[in-house]
Amino acid sequence: MNRITMQKMNKTQGFSLIELMVAMVIGIIVLLGLVSLFTNSSILNKAQTGLATLQENGRYAITRIKEDVEQAGRKHCATVAMPSDVLTNWDQGYAMTTWMVDRNVNFNNHASTNGLPLMNQVQLDLLSDDDQLPDAFSLAGSNSYPLDSRYFIQGHHCSASSCVPAIKGVVGSDKQSNLRNIGTSDGDRAADTDVLTVRYLNGGNRISSVTGNTFTLDDVVTASANLAVVADCNTAYVANATWGGNTVTLNGSTIPVFSVLSDTRVYDMEEDFRTVSYFIGVDTDPNRPGRMISSLYRSENGNVQQLVEGVERFDVFYLAQTQTGHVVRLTADEVQAVQGGGDVNKDGAMDSTTGCILPPKSEATPSGTQLANGSGCLWRSIYAMEIHLLLNTVNDSSMVEDEVFIYSPDGLTPQTPGTTLTSGLDRERMYRREFTATVPIRSYAL
Repeated sequence: MNRITMQKMNKTQGFSLIELMVAMVIGIIVLLGLVSLFTNSSILNKAQTGLATLQENGRYAITRIKEDVEQAGRKHCATVAMPSDVLTNWDQGYAMTTWMVDRNVNFNNHASTNGLPLMNQVQLDLLSDDDQLPDAFSLAGSNSYPLDSRYFIQGHHCSASSCVPAIKGVVGSDKQSNLRNIGTSDGDRAADTDVLTVRYLNGGNRISSVTGNTFTLDDVVTASANLAVVADCNTAYVANATWGGNTVTLNGSTIPVFSVLSDTRVYDMEEDFRTVSYFIGVDTDPNRPGRMISSLYRSENGNVQQLVEGVERFDVFYLAQTQTGHVVRLTADEVQAVQGGGDVNKDGAMDSTTGCILPPKSEATPSGTQLANGSGCLWRSIYAMEIHLLLNTVNDSSMVEDEVFIYSPDGLTPQTPGTTLTSGLDRERMYRREFTATVPIRSYAL
């Protein structure tokens, strides 16, 4: 019995070499499958995370820009239609009535109003000629001067090295904010990206009574000695002011008569007036020292804030209405180049379809003059803005550096990013998407 048992035990054998090799191959295949599954899941997750971030950033960026652009040029009360020109028999757009500004006001002393024209920077046209272009005329003896609505929108079309018009180089540009210099280092502004500045009025306090140059308000205010603008639906007057409790006293030379029977309000220009600029800045990636990223920045009254990372391109096209009623799509440099208007050769027809609309009327213009249609007068009749942003996923989300994308200002043909982007930064392994919006200017389109 024991002999039989021992014989059976001696016949027990392990796995053969072939069986072990087959098992190892199967194990390797399963392991490779798991590794491949994990790798693919990781790649997919990275791509989805990057695209989700891109979508969220793009929507937020467009929303913030849209909110400001819609308000561009906003002043008190409703818009006022300009008179029809007998040559075209059409209502030449809509524009807010111009503001009257006291001669002692210095807009450059206030962050909110920086860049607006001083008295010696106002361009006037003599009615004795027909060209509507600026003429030599001094306002030195005037108590107030007109503030043209063309200064409430100012764009800059930028290349790899410069902008047209130059940043801070023209009246109307944002001179208070640090809009940076073009470059690829930390603290620079990205090349080939536009700069946009808009101005508008917000808030205000209703006036309940008027005694001389002192206005009693419905609410108590905290301002002390800031600029103020008092406005009803016909007149707006800017002057240095003294605030106290629920009153404000204007220190102007010739203050218009305001009635409390209409919607008359006073605005603290330091708090209620906005000068907002957008640009693309270059900064060091906080998560990867030595790496540069580009971001959308917003400046309000000189306070610059980073809004969204991963914005590579920022292009703005302006839909402007000309003197003949045509709407043209232009870049900032093209808008700035337009000047003049009217029937200079007196043949009974407008000389050009690209001239500016009639200058707005103002009580502050001396007799025999009007606001001139000098260079940049077309900013006065911007009907809408076409905003384009190109965003990336900020971090590497793709497996390759040449992911195709479409950016409509460059055309509708799919393109791959160059080794070095137009901004001067590296392309890296990122997805890119365009975000766009056409935003009407409420103060003009009402």
